[in-house]
Amino acid sequence: GGETVIGARSTIGGNVFLVQSVPPDSLVYYEEKQLRIVPKRKHKPATTRDEFRE
Repeated sequence: GGETVIGARSTIGGNVFLVQSVPPDSLVYYEEKQLRIVPKRKHKPATTRDEFRE
């Protein structure tokens, strides 16, 4: 929407169309026909595709 706000340090994945605001420090991604908004992790970055999905 026109007043949608993306919170600080949030990451929006590919093919995501936002229609609501996202809180700070969030990771937004599209998964099996369902939008997920989750807190970002506070540990080392993933090095493989499987680690990213955990």
